[in-house]
Amino acid sequence: MKKLLSLVLLMIFTGIVQLNAQTPDPALPELAWLTGYWTSTEDGTTIEELWTNGSGYMMLGVHRDVYANGRSSFEYLRIMRTREGIVYVASPGGRAGTTFTMTENKDQKVVFENLEHDFPQRIIYSRSGDTLTARIEDESGEKSMEWVWTKTKPKF
Repeated sequence: MKKLLSLVLLMIFTGIVQLNAQTPDPALPELAWLTGYWTSTEDGTTIEELWTNGSGYMMLGVHRDVYANGRSSFEYLRIMRTREGIVYVASPGGRAGTTFTMTENKDQKVVFENLEHDFPQRIIYSRSGDTLTARIEDESGEKSMEWVWTKTKPKF
């Protein structure tokens, strides 16, 4: 019995076992407001972004622009809960991903940053009702791009 107690105390001390530790929710409830199908049309270009609900410590997203001439571009996106925190990974055109770390999340606004990246260095999503805004910017906020979508019922 003494050996068992010593083993349990050693495991607690080394962090193998944590008493009263909260296990993070694999559904990412703090970002559930981002879930959905978002669309807009600007100068003949249809702009779509789709975010799945959180599951398995991850949300998946895809962004697609369909231009008036029929051509298109896309980006794979994911938000993941890691040991270091929540991260956003962007893979434009399916290329290797760039990781941004969540630095702020409150009142349906989330900010992800990677100050080592050339551009963007910051990605910001915010929601107001059925409107979702995404903004990418440099560290100063002077160079930026912004998209505004409306929540839409998917046709698929």
